[in-house]
Amino acid sequence: MPDLHMEKTSDRNHVTKNIVNKLYSMKPKHKELSVMVINAITRNFAYMVDQNKGNQTGIENGLRASIDHIFGEHAHCVQSWCGYLKDKTTYKHSSLPHGKDLKSLDLKSDLEKLFLDKLVPNSKKLANLASSQANESLNMTIATKAPKYKHYSASSSLSYRVSSAVLQKNEGYSYVSEVHESSGLSPGTETLKRSLKLNRKRDRKSTVSKTREGKKTTSASEEEKKFQEFWNGRLEHPDQEEIPEVMEIDKFDKEAITVAPLLVFDLETTGLSRSSDIIQLAACSKDSTFDTYILPSQPISKEATNITKITVRGNNMLYNSKPVNFKYPHQALTDFITFLSEFSCKPILVGHNIKRFDCHILYNALRFYNMYSEFCSHIIGFVDSLDVFKHVVPGLSSYSQTNLVDTLLDETYAAHNALEDTRLLFRLITCTSQGNVISDNITDFIFSSNYPHNCHMHQDNLTTFSEAINCKALSKATALKAARSNLRLCHLKLSIERNGLDGLRALLSELTNQGKVRVTSCKKIIQKMYDFLTPES
Repeated sequence: MPDLHMEKTSDRNHVTKNIVNKLYSMKPKHKELSVMVINAITRNFAYMVDQNKGNQTGIENGLRASIDHIFGEHAHCVQSWCGYLKDKTTYKHSSLPHGKDLKSLDLKSDLEKLFLDKLVPNSKKLANLASSQANESLNMTIATKAPKYKHYSASSSLSYRVSSAVLQKNEGYSYVSEVHESSGLSPGTETLKRSLKLNRKRDRKSTVSKTREGKKTTSASEEEKKFQEFWNGRLEHPDQEEIPEVMEIDKFDKEAITVAPLLVFDLETTGLSRSSDIIQLAACSKDSTFDTYILPSQPISKEATNITKITVRGNNMLYNSKPVNFKYPHQALTDFITFLSEFSCKPILVGHNIKRFDCHILYNALRFYNMYSEFCSHIIGFVDSLDVFKHVVPGLSSYSQTNLVDTLLDETYAAHNALEDTRLLFRLITCTSQGNVISDNITDFIFSSNYPHNCHMHQDNLTTFSEAINCKALSKATALKAARSNLRLCHLKLSIERNGLDGLRALLSELTNQGKVRVTSCKKIIQKMYDFLTPES
């Protein structure tokens, strides 16, 4: 082998992603560090790296300038990109709140620790960043020719499959016809037409992706873009818009849920609304426990403090006026997912009144950090013990956890400490005279890990029917049923555009996988809705 010199370079996307993650981990500590500010800092960093490729000194100066600039200090700025140096009297930041400079000295200090203390020593690497996107693109092409799950690595056809992927990458889709022709075969009229069409599509996509507008929309899904275009009147053929299918009820593997361990969890929060922050997260199973305090980004209400005895003073958290160790939300949620992943079988999460409160709080927190899908991959589903105890022990005056502990265990305990709550609830569901109340009723009360997401989507769908409800063209109950079946008002309009009254009737009276009507089969309700949606006719 020749004596080759190889030098490892960092991937630009990975570096940017790491910076974004660190900025979000700082967010709870700094009120001024909003999502808008994080996006502005990230864009400034990306622009600075682009403008200083191969220039280590430029990277070092740019890192200092990118921090000073947003705090109104322009000594290190360059006139080619700094609007303040071009027009000092009227300049406003285009990407910061209200166009104003940031003020927090604590935030500036933390940003300097990140950008100057950690990144400046690596300025040589930053000046020579590369992108692995081209490699990933080729890997995707190879995966279409030789999918890993089919194990072509052990077959004699692998080299041909990889070669065809390389040809497609380098020559375009016309390589098939060229191979045929070089082998003395007909290139194929239809094959030529198909390859020409695919090449034009690829070139068009490549051209659009390089434009400013194309870069903005790259991250949007095709479904979201179609929906936006439809409402902006830019979709030429409305029939291309798809009406969602009936949402099927989740089915669980009975064998899996009978052997799944039960993991009781509980949250303490900054308030009683679903937009509250988590301040304590605890979980308890037969053999393990998890408990952490979490520093919130919003103040704890007086009511919550009186109940939980948790307070925040500066950057310290206290329980019963004693300091406790805490984590920032991203780290705490990451640790919780790691804890879940360590179970040999996926657990079922059990909690008291979680269907109405805790599930939604946890969903909001995980979704904020794009972690909910990973969380769902480590659990089977949820069970709300409140519903179970109402079924197993009917007739009680109260089904609060403290009353259940008093009634069924004849004990009192320190309620509203998440860890104590989970320990007592675990005893309630496993060690009472009613037996293992969860395991005995699991199939009747388990619900999907997607439940909070579906609730959020149903509420979003329901808002589209507001005008119809206000005009009494549709009752709120019927609108809610439509929203829960994955329908929005635009889908009803679309069914009428396609097939008039018959189209609307077919959509609303469609049968689900349970044999039930999707929304309604009442002719009077359907006609009333049709009249509302077609006032001109």
